[in-house]
Amino acid sequence: MRSWLTGICACFCVATVSAQNLPPVEFYLNTAYMCGGIGSDQAAAFKAARSHYPLSLNFGQKLGNKVAFIADIQVVIRDQYDQTVVNINSEGPFCLLDMDYGKYQVYVTYEGQTLHQTIEVKGAGHQLSFIWPEQNTTELSK
Repeated sequence: MRSWLTGICACFCVATVSAQNLPPVEFYLNTAYMCGGIGSDQAAAFKAARSHYPLSLNFGQKLGNKVAFIADIQVVIRDQYDQTVVNINSEGPFCLLDMDYGKYQVYVTYEGQTLHQTIEVKGAGHQLSFIWPEQNTTELSK
């Protein structure tokens, strides 16, 4: 059962400094969410709050031996009936979503390349990480 109010309140139970650094909650249909994580303070706030949300999405791109945070990711989530329940753009490397319990297909697109994962949400604290491969610098110089 949806507990978006509980999820929102849980954010405020996280350290006060962290809660102050989170962006405002937004809605897509009936799903409460927040995306962001630009800057070290906001990134730390998202990391602290993600265990209080049913689903946390993390986005990065390989950069040599490291993974760099990325932004401007299209996020589409479909339920078990193939109905779109979320269709948003993430302005940062983290998204916290208050999803109903159930099985979902998560599609994320960055710079024209779509990645996909399946998840069954059964409570708080589920995390999916999407890591895009390093860009080919030869293709970029064309």
